[in-house]
Amino acid sequence: MLLWDIILMISTQKSNFMKIKEAYQNCRIVCISFCFIFFVQLAAVAQDFTGKVVDKTDGTPLADVTIRDNQNVTKSQTDGTFRINAKLGAKLEFSLLGYQKLVFQLNNRNNLTIELERSEDVLEEVVVTALGIKRETKGLSYATQQVSAEAVSGIKDNSGNFVSALTGKVAGAVVSTTSGGPGSSARIVLRGNKSITGNNNALMVIDGIVFDNTSVTQSAGPYSNVYSSSDGGANINPEDIESINVLKGPSAAALYGSRAVNGAIIITTKQGAAGRWKLDVNSTHSFENVSYIPGLQNTYGRGNGGALGANATDSWGAPSTTYADNVKNFFNTGYSNSNSISASGGSEKVQSYFSVANGRIDGVIPENYLNRNNVDLRINTELVKGLKTDLKLSYINQDIHNKQRLSANGIMAQILTMPRDMDDAELKDYETINPSTGLPESKFWSTNVNNDNPYWSIYRNSVNEKRDRIVAMGSVSYQFTPWLNFMTRMSMDRFYEKTDGSFYNSTKANGNVLPGGQYYLTKSEYSNRNIDFLFTGATKVVDEQFQLNYVLGSSLLTRQYNTGTSMANGLTVPNNFSLAFASTPTFQGISAYKRHLNSVYGSLNLAMWESLYLDFTARNDWSSTLPAPHSYFYPSVGLSFVMNKWLSLPSWIDLAKVRGSYTMVGNDAEPNLLNQTYTYTAASGKGFITRNPTKSIQDLKPEKTTSYEGGFDFQFFGNRLGVNGTLYKSNSINQLIFLAATTSTGFDSQYINAGDVENKGFELQLTGKPIRNENFTWESTLNFARNTTKINELTNQISSVNVSASIAYATVVISKGGGYGDLYGAKWKVDPNSGKYVVNNLGMPVVETGKPVGNYNPSATLGWSNNFKYKNWGFHINVDGRIGGEMVSGTAALMADYGVGEFTTAHRDGNWVIDAVDQNGAANTKAINAEGFWTTVGAGGIYPYTEFFTFDMTNFRIRNLGLSYSLPNSLLPFVKSAQLSASMNNVLFLYKGKSILDIPGIGKLKNPVDPEASIGSGNFQGVEAAVLPLSRTFTMGVKLSF
Repeated sequence: MLLWDIILMISTQKSNFMKIKEAYQNCRIVCISFCFIFFVQLAAVAQDFTGKVVDKTDGTPLADVTIRDNQNVTKSQTDGTFRINAKLGAKLEFSLLGYQKLVFQLNNRNNLTIELERSEDVLEEVVVTALGIKRETKGLSYATQQVSAEAVSGIKDNSGNFVSALTGKVAGAVVSTTSGGPGSSARIVLRGNKSITGNNNALMVIDGIVFDNTSVTQSAGPYSNVYSSSDGGANINPEDIESINVLKGPSAAALYGSRAVNGAIIITTKQGAAGRWKLDVNSTHSFENVSYIPGLQNTYGRGNGGALGANATDSWGAPSTTYADNVKNFFNTGYSNSNSISASGGSEKVQSYFSVANGRIDGVIPENYLNRNNVDLRINTELVKGLKTDLKLSYINQDIHNKQRLSANGIMAQILTMPRDMDDAELKDYETINPSTGLPESKFWSTNVNNDNPYWSIYRNSVNEKRDRIVAMGSVSYQFTPWLNFMTRMSMDRFYEKTDGSFYNSTKANGNVLPGGQYYLTKSEYSNRNIDFLFTGATKVVDEQFQLNYVLGSSLLTRQYNTGTSMANGLTVPNNFSLAFASTPTFQGISAYKRHLNSVYGSLNLAMWESLYLDFTARNDWSSTLPAPHSYFYPSVGLSFVMNKWLSLPSWIDLAKVRGSYTMVGNDAEPNLLNQTYTYTAASGKGFITRNPTKSIQDLKPEKTTSYEGGFDFQFFGNRLGVNGTLYKSNSINQLIFLAATTSTGFDSQYINAGDVENKGFELQLTGKPIRNENFTWESTLNFARNTTKINELTNQISSVNVSASIAYATVVISKGGGYGDLYGAKWKVDPNSGKYVVNNLGMPVVETGKPVGNYNPSATLGWSNNFKYKNWGFHINVDGRIGGEMVSGTAALMADYGVGEFTTAHRDGNWVIDAVDQNGAANTKAINAEGFWTTVGAGGIYPYTEFFTFDMTNFRIRNLGLSYSLPNSLLPFVKSAQLSASMNNVLFLYKGKSILDIPGIGKLKNPVDPEASIGSGNFQGVEAAVLPLSRTFTMGVKLSF
């Protein structure tokens, strides 16, 4: 029994133990379940999460990153930090234009570090558009093209104008740089000339602010005393540029209004970044040598009729000892240097950028140089969350000494036409002392009363230009909500320009220097003040499938200009250049205006399913230069469709996009056209006032341009191949045209609104990365564009309009049915029966005047840029060309008339019978010689027979090439990066067109100048006269970053 009791007791205890164990297990399950439910409920409660968003490549903090979950949205601050109220476990989406989207699941409450990768996906590419607004390229309905900062900062030429570096890099852009040496202005025309008498230059915008690119004076003819002034492009320090985006058509720049009818160059400059301090030092040194001297004959010396003439101007004398390099020896080796230092950085609250730069360019003409100083300061703040300020201040001081006159009586004409038997010593003996007055006098090799020795022009005459410029901008913006931002911005661009000219007593080439000498002082002041008010925002609707981006703004623009010249022609104390010594002081060229342009504008962009984008813009301007109510309105509409999301495309097609737009842009007129103007002339007593002979236009209308554009953008093979194409057509109406008035009106001339200028063409851009691996990359861009301009209509009152008053060499004429830029002049008559040229009874060419000889606009442009990188080495080469177009060369005409051109060597002995017919149609039998022929068609070198000196502008060249090497960090551990570079500009011509006329017995002439040579940056193009020769520039540089 005892054993049984023991067994029973044990069994009972075991049963109780099992019950206790079961109860414990049940309790544990309940507790675990309770804790699980508790923590799930805890996770469901929204909490504040903080963190920082940075660039994965270099750790730079990223501002304005959009951070969202299903309920909330916020943006990162300037220093990259953010705070968002979300639930643990929620998925946050981080997005920023230009970076890949990132989805992050919350697993920690604080101190998140989010790294975003830069996107190589073209669908995520970003550009800066009108008003400085960033947009994804896939949503743009118009064509744009980006140019890297390195593409302009690394290219040096003798003008010092960064616009020159854009040549060949932008499809549809024609860049013409004045061939006047340091500080020359540059013209950039996008998609053809649109205005007959107005401005055709593209608008220049820096950090959302219009930067005035005015060149105060420009040559309007090849035989004048005008010294073309510098422009805004020459004032810019390329080292401050961060990026350049070219908005080509009016549709791209509708929000800038009237001033952007010709497209816009959008420049973004550098600024500081939070959390990173940086010091950059850049130094370049360049050497410039004249590389293309016109072909000169080296057989015959001074004289006429094949005989020596000791005091002869021309080189039509007997065979003689000549000096092949006497022209080349006149030029110096130009030297230039540019040094800049910049510091940038900041905290999460304040960022700043500061730079100082100095550049000096010594031209190839002795005593000709430019000195430029740039100081830039930019400060960005966000002291209060959402409240941002941006302050920028720039100061430019530029001094150009001994500017060159580009005309048939300029210094280059004096150099080229000197006798071929003149040595350096004789040329340098440029003055003599008058024994009766003790004054120096110009010593010339002949009795010619219109020329001076070039060394006299250098050392005894001088024209200098000084410009001081201040650009200031300040903006304040506040982010009221994630979908609404307000900004107000004020800007001011003001420059003072002073030009003084001094000409010694006895100077002849200037044409009108009175006894004692001549001195003048021109002062000009220009200011541009603008106030902007801008609301911007974006919001997603309909389950975030639609996004609405909107802009609403207003601007108040005031522009002022005044200029005047104080002239002392004739000095009481000879060669003492001061207005105080004026024999008869006069005041010339006094002009002033003040104009206002007030605007209201808006933009609406609807993005649907991230693939269909619809754009609307509207603007109304009120201009003080137009009659009441001073108002004109213009809208635009555009559509972009990304097909990738809707079509089953092969995997190797990364982007397939089509786009189209319609735009209307208005353009107001120049000031002082509505009211009759008068001129005051100083004279005895109080002087007198005369009425301007041009009648005012009371019913002045705004010029308007309508534009249609369609295009496509494709990317293939992992974005390694891209193709972009655009077709466009624009019509500009209500042109302001100048014409003669009837006698009954009491005026000589008047303005009318008329005309229709049509531009149409296409642009094609190919981009590729043929090779891309760890050690070696090759990137290539090919641009091609074709534009044609047609004058559809002028007015019933006139059939043609002269763009210039000059008739020397050629006249630029606008005529119905013709093209903008048609060149008219004297053309060799052709017999209609035999097809042969016609000569007169002396055997000389018979010409017909007022005939078209060509058009200065190219039929097409081409540019090919290549960049190679192998480990630390970099190499670039740029090739570009112009196809078609004609120019008239005054240089060739001077060389012909003076007998110095190599083409004048043949037939000097006579017995030259031109294969032609006389005016009766009979075969020509009259023998002539080279002197008779070239002095006849050269006509003094000023009014030549145009067709004989008209050249095909087609040319292809290696524009520039360069080599760079980045030093390993181990060599300079205290330097963050170091780069050495060497480059060459204007390397060589691959092809250069010849004269359009194949002269019987001579053939086609070689073009003596650069086919792209220009005497100014205005509308008068296609005619040159003794421009400076093309130079080749070698540059060495070093860049250091600390």
